[in-house]
Amino acid sequence: SKNLKMIRLTIIVIFLTVFSSCTKNHEGSTTAANYHGKWTLVKMSGSMFNSGTTGIEMDWQEFYLFKNDGTITKSRTKNAVKTAVSGTYTAKNNADGLYLELTYPKESELIGSCYGNLKEELYFPDARTLSSTWKNCDGPGLDYEKVDK
Repeated sequence: SKNLKMIRLTIIVIFLTVFSSCTKNHEGSTTAANYHGKWTLVKMSGSMFNSGTTGIEMDWQEFYLFKNDGTITKSRTKNAVKTAVSGTYTAKNNADGLYLELTYPKESELIGSCYGNLKEELYFPDARTLSSTWKNCDGPGLDYEKVDK
């Protein structure tokens, strides 16, 4: 009976150790420190499978600039016309990873959102890519990569 309790306790400890180490590895692929900076649109995809375009083939060029003070600037160049909008952002940890919620003070054609509520949501499918949730509601799939400078 004493041995059985010891075995159960050992199994629980092993299970918790393995489980917590897996969780730690999954988190932290993107930390608050490394999403600050400039993220440039590198790929645009439509609702059809394998309909991605990159570089000058995309309908527009754009980037986000995340500043340390919680502000954001989004800039788009389309048909040689440059448009920009500024707002604020907050980082949120959801069950499936880190999200950035962007809030803008006024309407803009640059806001890519499912809700039309002056907000955008971006997430990290991996540590080097930032993606828009706009594709969840028939918007284009937009993938951004960080520019070091």
